[in-house]
Parts: sequence; C-alpha cells; structure tokens
Amino acid sequence: MTSANQEFYRSIASLIQGGNPKQAIDQLNSFLADQPKDETALSMLASANLRAGNTEAAIACFEKGIVLRPNSDAAHAELAFALMKTGNKKKAANHFGKATALNSNFYQAWCFLGQLEYALGNYTAARIATDQAETCDPLEPDYRKMQTAMRADKFGEAEEIARTMLKRQAGHPRAAFMLAHLADKAGAFEESMRILKYALEHYPAHVMLRRALIQALEKLGAYIPAVIEAEELTNISPDEFRSWLLLSKTHGHTGDHDKSLAAAEKAASTLDDGSDELGKIDLLRGHALKIMGRRAESEQAYRDCIKNTPDNGAGWWGLADFKNYEFSDDDMLVMEQLANNEKAEAPQRCQAAFALGKAYENRKKIIESFAWYKRANDLRPNVTFDPKDNDTFCNDHIQGFTAKVLSEQAAPLPKGPTPIFIVGMPRAGSTLIEQILASHSAVEGTMELSTLPNVERRISIQGRKQFNAEYPASLAQFSEQELTALGQVYIDETALYRTEKAYFIDKLPPNFERIGLIHKILPHAVVIDARRHPLDCGFSGYKQHFAGGHEWSYDLTNIGNYYNGYLKIMDHWDTVLPGKVVCVQYENMVRDTEATVRNLLERMGLEFEESCLRFFENKRAVRTASSEQVRQPIYTKGMGQWKQLETQLAPLIESLGEETMQRFVEFLPD
Repeated sequence: MTSANQEFYRSIASLIQGGNPKQAIDQLNSFLADQPKDETALSMLASANLRAGNTEAAIACFEKGIVLRPNSDAAHAELAFALMKTGNKKKAANHFGKATALNSNFYQAWCFLGQLEYALGNYTAARIATDQAETCDPLEPDYRKMQTAMRADKFGEAEEIARTMLKRQAGHPRAAFMLAHLADKAGAFEESMRILKYALEHYPAHVMLRRALIQALEKLGAYIPAVIEAEELTNISPDEFRSWLLLSKTHGHTGDHDKSLAAAEKAASTLDDGSDELGKIDLLRGHALKIMGRRAESEQAYRDCIKNTPDNGAGWWGLADFKNYEFSDDDMLVMEQLANNEKAEAPQRCQAAFALGKAYENRKKIIESFAWYKRANDLRPNVTFDPKDNDTFCNDHIQGFTAKVLSEQAAPLPKGPTPIFIVGMPRAGSTLIEQILASHSAVEGTMELSTLPNVERRISIQGRKQFNAEYPASLAQFSEQELTALGQVYIDETALYRTEKAYFIDKLPPNFERIGLIHKILPHAVVIDARRHPLDCGFSGYKQHFAGGHEWSYDLTNIGNYYNGYLKIMDHWDTVLPGKVVCVQYENMVRDTEATVRNLLERMGLEFEESCLRFFENKRAVRTASSEQVRQPIYTKGMGQWKQLETQLAPLIESLGEETMQRFVEFLPD
C-alpha cells in the first residue's frame, strides 16, 4: 500500500464521516476504475453507498469484496449487514453463518445471526447462535466486575457498570438481566419488564431473558402476555422441561387448567425416567386436577410425586390438604422419617410435618396432631413477619384514609361490571361465600386476583414521582378523573377472568387493607368481609401450609397480632365508610345458611336464587385450600375446634386479648 493510497483513504474517510458520501462515491469510482482489485477502496465504496442510501450498490460492492476475499469473515459480515438493511433475512443469515464459520469468536456476527434465525422461525439455530455469542462476549471482564460489585452489595456500582455495558452493546443480555434484577428488587416491575423487552429485541432467542420477562409479567398480573412469552419460550427451547413447566404455570394463572395440564404432560415427556424433576411435574398436575375437582386423578398425581421424589413433602401436603384424606400407618411412618430428617430441605420437612398434623387430626388424636402442627410451623423457613411493622402499617392506613380523603371518588364511574370484593382473614369462610355467590346467575366467579395489589403498587410509584408523597397519603392528591382512570385499569385488567355477567368476584382476603382504595377508584363495588371467631380462624390458619404470603400465620402470637390489626382496620372502615362493608359472620352462615344468604343478596341488590343454597353442585374450578369443603353441603364440625386445645392455644388467646375475645362471645360453640 503506497503512501499516496493511504492519504487517499484518509481523505475518503473524512468525506464519509463528514456527511459527503456522494462526493466520496465519485472519487472512489474513479480510483477503482484504475485499481479495480483494491479491497480497501471497494469496502469504502460500499460504506459510502450505505451512507448515501444506495443499499443495492453497497451490496454489489460487498459481493465483489467477497470474490476478492472469499475467506474473510469481515467481508461476509459486511455483506450480511447490508442484506439485513434490504430485508433479505435468509441471505443475510447465510453470510453471517459463513462469517462465524471462518471466525468462531465473531461476537457481533453471532448476535445478528441469532436475530435473523429467530425472525426466520429457525428457533434452534437462533438459540445456538445466541449461546455461541455468550461464549465469546467481549464484555466478559465488565461482567465479572459487575458480579463482584453485586456480591459486595454495591448495587449502585453494579448498575453503573451494567448501563455502561448497554451503551457499548445494545441489549447486552447479562447487563440487561442485572438491571432488570435490580429494578425487580426495588418493586419497579414495569421497569424490569421494559429492560427485558428491550434486550429481547436484540437477543430474541435468549432463554434466560425470556424466562425473566415471563416472571416480571406475572408479578404485574399480565398473565395473557406471560402466556404468549411462555409459548414462545417453548419454541426456542422445546426440549427443556422448564420451558413447558413455566407454560403450565402461566396457563394456571389464567385459569386455563386444561392447557396447564397439557403443558405439564409435555414437560414430563422431555425428562428421562427416574429424573428428580418428574416430581415437580407430578405436583403441578396434582394441584391443577384438585382445582378442577378431579380428585382421584389429583390423588394419583400426588402419589406419583411422592414416588418420584421421596423427599418431597409437598406431595404429602397435597394429599393432606384434601382435609379428609385417610393416610395409612406406613404413610405416616414415611412422613415422620422425612420430617425428622435433618439432611432434607426445611420446606419439605415442614410440609411433611403439616401433613402429619392433619393425619393425626383425622384420627382424632388431637394432642399428637397439635404437636406436629407446632413442629411444622417451627420448621417454616424465611418467616419475616414483624408485629411492630404490622402495627405501623395499620396506623399509617388509618391516618392516610380519613373521611375527608375518602370523600373524593372516581367521577365518572369506570365502565364495566360491578366487582364484588370478598375480604377478611384467610380460613374465615371467604371461599364458601364466593362459591355461594358464584352459583347466582348474575355473578361471575373468578379466582384470587392480584390485580388490585398491582394497581395499588402503580399508584404508589406514580404518587412518589408526581407528588413526591408516599402511599397512602399520595392518594389524596389524585383528581377525580385520575381515580376513574385507575378504576378503569382495574376493570380492564380483570376482563380475561370473566364473561358478560353483571357482577364478578375478586376474592383476595388481604384486600381488607385496600377498602379505602376500592371506595375511591371503584365507588360502585360491593365489599364483603368474611369474618370468623378469632380462635377458630387463627387455629385453622395455623394448621395450613400456604403456598405463599401470610407470613404471620406460622406463630400463634403473630396470628393474634395480625387478627387484631385486621379488626382495627375494619373498625376504621366502618367508622369512616358506614354501611360500605357487608360483614358475613361464618358462624351465622353455618347455623342459618338461607337467612344469611338472603340477607347478603338483598344487601347487594340481587334476587334470591335457590342455586345459591346448592352451591356444592357448582363444578367451577376452586383454587384455595377450601376447594374440597365448598364441594360439599355446609357442615358445623369446623366450629369450636379450638376448645379441645385451649391450653396449647394460650399464646394466641393472650395475643388476641380480652377485648377482642369479648367481641365474639355470642359465637362461642354451643
């Protein structure tokens, strides 16, 4: 290469970078007329044509370059990139493939190849390309620094490194995943979702990113988009059981249990006989079949779970949670061995102990039963409930939702059906009320919806940004129109769970905390408080292994504290919103079902229907721990069980206090 040529190249580069590609093209064409095999000039001509928008001319130049340099990975990559510009995905993928064949460490070529193969529907090839890109990531040193910062809890430093990585490489998977994780930790699920979607635009076949996106969507309650992403994940990794397992779970969230079961079966088909993962599939099938009321099949699925994963206490608890399942002596011996096995995982030992508690209870061995329930609750890992924090929470809500604040409501009303919120303590009869109302022709039964908590979380974020105020105080600053918009968001986002009936049920017990929010954004909503004697309710919760949440329920003193907090908040609503909440006492429902149901329907403005008294004939799916009870006529054996264990329940009685106990004297067992 002569010094004159070098000077010429510098001059051309200056023209291209200076925004004069047409002048550069003229000079390059003249130069190449004399030196047609000059590879550098040919490459620069292609670049100039790209800058000028002459894509076809650029492609012709790049093709000549390949003739001159058939073994050049860069030449193939340049042509491939130009072909992408014209939308010729197949040919572009072919040349990026050639570039990576010539240079297996060509990171950018692998990245573009992954995008193109995905767009062409070649999911396996797309995933292979994406995985190969990660093996030659030029930002590996930055990734290591980011990991070190995270391990040292230097989250700000880790975030800065991740953002720098994204500036250097758009959508970088590891950087995006870290930023999404940090957003998730802060409760900013929308931001986490946005980051992951952005990264997937550049790395659409990246399995880890798509899994994270599905989880972010689930946290947002965006279950239909989560299903779509999970279906796409099974296209990308069809031979991986976790993809089908995730699809099964997302279908379960939307209430499509047939598809959930089908995906679970597909997950099982990807595993070898004897795989430890088979137990997870069996457990998922057991839960889905129980919800659908297919008891015999559900029992068999739980038995399969126990067989395939002997140390899986969840299978035993799945059977015990039928409430009337009869365990054999051999069953109880195996459960006891698992519960006492200190080498087994604590969550599995915990669930085996809960199952033993129920097994002894069904045999009328009450003392032994309670001993195992206590052992189970003591084994429960990661319980973080703090009574002081709960007291603070209750007081903040009472102070934040004054009568003045509550006087401002959505206007006009959100458009759509009327929500019926069934709230209260878990194990207080909310599922029974739901089943009774869902048997009415005008009422749609749904499931435990996370929609309202997600709306509340978004309000909290918006209030912080818009008014520099924390929730619930920030809610006072939203206009009537903004409140209507928030109510409409709730109505719109619950649409997938209902048909065209005039009413629909949202049964999520902890929504008792959100009655003030309901009143402001959904003024027309019906609110029902399912209430039960605190000792029956508290003891029933103590015997229950909840799938998630309810951290207060694993300690008798904490149960009393939480129940008193619930009463305190409900008393506040009755004071500032008199008549807003319909209280249904469980004991009254059991003792005189028809009178209680008639009164409830009248309060709601609905005509009485005989089907409400034959609720146990309703074949709808029921997702809660009471699924089996509400498929039977009402019985009274759940009342007053605490009397047999009054001594053992002393911490609960003491925590509740005399004032609370006196409020329920009329509901003591006969």
